[in-house]
Amino acid sequence: MSFHRKRAWLVLKAVLALAIVAGVARHFARILASSHLDPYPFALRVEYLVPAGGLYLLAHCCWGGFWVRLLRSQGVRVSLFVGLRAYFVSQFGKYVPGKAWAILMRVSMLRGVPGGRPLPVAVTATYETLTSMAAGALLGVLLLPWVGVLPELVTKNLAVVVAVGALPVVLGVLNKLAARRVAKYRGPDAPPLPSPPLFLLVQGLLQGACGWCLLGLSLALTVVAVAPDPPPWAGDRYLSDLGAVALSYVAGFVVLVAPGGIGVRELVLEHALRPQFAAAGETLAGAQAVVVALVLRLTWTVAEVACALGLYAIRPASVSSPAAVTTHPATPAATRETPHV
Repeated sequence: MSFHRKRAWLVLKAVLALAIVAGVARHFARILASSHLDPYPFALRVEYLVPAGGLYLLAHCCWGGFWVRLLRSQGVRVSLFVGLRAYFVSQFGKYVPGKAWAILMRVSMLRGVPGGRPLPVAVTATYETLTSMAAGALLGVLLLPWVGVLPELVTKNLAVVVAVGALPVVLGVLNKLAARRVAKYRGPDAPPLPSPPLFLLVQGLLQGACGWCLLGLSLALTVVAVAPDPPPWAGDRYLSDLGAVALSYVAGFVVLVAPGGIGVRELVLEHALRPQFAAAGETLAGAQAVVVALVLRLTWTVAEVACALGLYAIRPASVSSPAAVTTHPATPAATRETPHV
C-alpha cells in the first residue's frame, strides 16, 4: 500500500471514529435533555466506584496473565511483572483507530527479554486478545435471555459475535497445520514458527471467562453507585450485568475504527441496561442507563490510566540474553601481573 493510500485510510478511520462518537453523543444528549430529568434523579456513591475500578484491573490481570503463559509457551522468558507491565502500558494503543498499536507497543517493550523476538510477541498478543474477546462473545450469546433488549447493531450481527467466539480455536488449528507444512521448507537452524498449544487456548477461554465475571461485578457496583434506587441484588441481575458488559465490550472490539470501543460500547450497554430500570418509566430508564454507561467508562479509564502510568514509571531490571553473556578464559600465567613486594 502506497504512502498516500495509507494516509487516506488513516484519515478515513479517524473520520469514521469521530462520526461514531458524535452520533452516540448526540443520542445520549437527546436522552439526558428531557424535561422529566429536572432535577437529575441520580446518585453518586464513590465508595462503590473504587472497587469497581479495582475489579476492572483484576479482570485485565486475568487476560494479561494468560498472555504471559502464551509467551512462555513460545520460549519467551518473561516474568509475570514484566509481562503485565507491557500488557497494561500497551492498553494506550487501543485508543488509536485500528487497535494495532497495542500489539506494536508490546513488541517494543519486550525486545530486551530473552526470546522476545517480534514475531512470537505479536502472535501471542493477537491470540490473547482474540481468546479474551472470544470468551466474552460466548458468554454474551449464552446470556442473551437475561440481557433483554439490544440495539440492532448487535441483534443483526449475532453471527459475527459467534464467529468471534470460535476464532481462536479455528486459528489455532490452522496455525498448527501451517507451521507443520512450512517447517518442511525451513532450514534446520531456523527458529520455530509461533504456534500456541490448542489446549492452552482452551484454558485461555476459561481464564478469560473469569475476567468477564469480574467485569460483571464491576458493572453491578457501578449501577449501585449511580442509580438512586438500584434494583435489588439477585442472581438474574448479575447474569444480566455479565451478559451486558460482555456484549458491549465485544461489540466495541469488533468495530475496529472505534478507538477503545468508544461510543459503540456505551450504546450497546445503554440498551442492555434499560430493562433494569424499567420500573422508573421509559424516560428515566434510558437516562439512568446512559449515566451508568458513561460513569463505567470513566471509572475504567481512570483505573487503567493510573495503573499503566504507575507500572511504566517502574523500570524493571534489564535481563541479559544468554547469548550476550561471554565466558572469559583464564588469564595465562605468563601475562599475570606479579604483585610487588
